[in-house]
Amino acid sequence: MIMRCKSAFIFVFTIFFIGLTSASFIFSANGSEITSQYQSSDSLDARINISFFNESLNSTITDSLGNSIKLGDLLAKLPEYDYIYYDLSNTTISSAFQLLDMGQAGFKMPPGTGNITYKLYLDEVNFLEKTFQIMSTENILGKEIDKKYIALNASKNEIASYDPFVQNALNEFLNITSTENDLKEIQRQYTSAKTSAEFADVLNNLSNIKVPEDVSESINTNSISFYPNRDIINLDVLGEIGGGDYGGDSDGYKDAIYSWNEKNLKTTVTFREIVIDYGASEQAKLRIFQFEFDKRNMNDDAYFIIEKLENLSFADSSYQVKGTDSGYDYIDLKDISDKIIFSTTQDVDFINVPAFISPSLDNLSPAKVEEYPLFNENPSSKWILFGIIVFLVLLIAVVTYIILQRWYRRKYETYLFKNRNNLYNIMTYIQNAKKKEMPREEIIKNLKKADWTGEQIKYALNKYEGKKIAGIIDRPFNKVVQELEKNPQGLESKP
Repeated sequence: MIMRCKSAFIFVFTIFFIGLTSASFIFSANGSEITSQYQSSDSLDARINISFFNESLNSTITDSLGNSIKLGDLLAKLPEYDYIYYDLSNTTISSAFQLLDMGQAGFKMPPGTGNITYKLYLDEVNFLEKTFQIMSTENILGKEIDKKYIALNASKNEIASYDPFVQNALNEFLNITSTENDLKEIQRQYTSAKTSAEFADVLNNLSNIKVPEDVSESINTNSISFYPNRDIINLDVLGEIGGGDYGGDSDGYKDAIYSWNEKNLKTTVTFREIVIDYGASEQAKLRIFQFEFDKRNMNDDAYFIIEKLENLSFADSSYQVKGTDSGYDYIDLKDISDKIIFSTTQDVDFINVPAFISPSLDNLSPAKVEEYPLFNENPSSKWILFGIIVFLVLLIAVVTYIILQRWYRRKYETYLFKNRNNLYNIMTYIQNAKKKEMPREEIIKNLKKADWTGEQIKYALNKYEGKKIAGIIDRPFNKVVQELEKNPQGLESKP
């Protein structure tokens, strides 16, 4: 037992001693990130993949240009670098492979231009050698202008692949024509520049021009019947635009707007989302809406009313867009042919876009519910009515069992979605949400916000997912009938 403990002690001591006497590091080109083009006097931009094993903090990193820094001083500038002190005096370190940011060392590139062979050393051991290109501001400017032109032409080609109304929206949002003119002017300035100050001005102007690196479509819906959320309908704004007063009957007038649209105007909407990537994790999303109107049955003047959105832009300059003091824009439908196209960078889609269509309040007629007495003054009529009610209850109880199955199977869907477009709308939203891998709970939450009932939501989700529809009752004695069909003789022996 004593001998075993002694052996263990010698083993541990030997490892510790070797660790103190064999400082080392390992550099890996795999994973290292090194910029190879610089202007004169730029600092080295490199992240080298390196690991240490009991390396001295006093070891020195130098380069072939005469720059140097102590390893400990460099690590002090990098609080995120993960390493451990190997000895208790904190003079040596060890670490796993990770990127060491040499940009914090401040190693300057030489003056002049041309190619140089650049080397890095640690304790006079050369571990990196690479050819760098030192360029003048003039050379860098020429390359950057060319890059902007290439990116702009690629964006124009991508935009040209879309439908005309999407092309118009993207061209207007990205200011393609203006950007192209700005680049031509910068090219002219660059060609005529002669001094360092003039080249610096050109570089500053060029940096202010944003050209996307990629333009791609993420969402594209088919034409869908449009019904706004009740909360989006603003009767005060409607009164400001068209006059009239709803007299506090908010629900009645909102119902009247829905009824008017159903009878007089068929509206559909197409929704598309375009992702514009500028690089360096900078993105913009342009949402494009196309509303189309069937005005054949429309006799009253009506307005398309929309809340002012972020970067809201209408695609056609012929639209006579007017604003309100309460932050809404509106268009008189008599001033357009059959469609309105607009774009915005605000996070809205065809379910929650804050827009609605309505005539003036004076042209709306809320339904009035008349109150009638349940019984008149003749006592015998009460008994007659009571008898009729009892008879109807009994009759319904007898026939309900027979017709319930038939009704559920043939008319339950029609009952939930009196307008087939409503079912199409909710199924389209569920399909797009599923494609975006939206959680089921979030889909339900969004649909409830859009005033769909819980029964409608459950039916649509189950229908989309192929599940059994709640409320559909199996036919009476269905199992017995199926068993009889399979084995008509065997049924006689069963109770």
